[in-house]
Amino acid sequence: MKWVMERDLLIAQTMAFVQSVTGKKPETEAQVESLSSPAVEFEQLEPPVEVAATPHKLEVAGTPRRSPVARSAIREEMEGRVAAFRAHQQRFDRERDRHFNSVLTGIRAAITDPSRASTP
Repeated sequence: MKWVMERDLLIAQTMAFVQSVTGKKPETEAQVESLSSPAVEFEQLEPPVEVAATPHKLEVAGTPRRSPVARSAIREEMEGRVAAFRAHQQRFDRERDRHFNSVLTGIRAAITDPSRASTP
């Protein structure tokens, strides 16, 4: 239950800080002193781990830049793949529509003329 005591101490310290900033008389000083014990001190807690920011690509003088030709070749390849995928999806759409229309035509025929119904 050490974390409970640490939490309560942190809350008390935060409240004391807020009251000192707002200019009110700190009512929680007694609580802070009663909660702090030699075993649990705020300074004994582990410091927060800093998360390293993702480095941004910066242009530095003297570093070679990629040529626009290489970028356009990659872009052309990506556009080609996207176009091929789009064509493939459109072919599936057309086949699905064709199948749906044939099934719908069969169902309509079976509804209007039960003798034309095909057996599965």
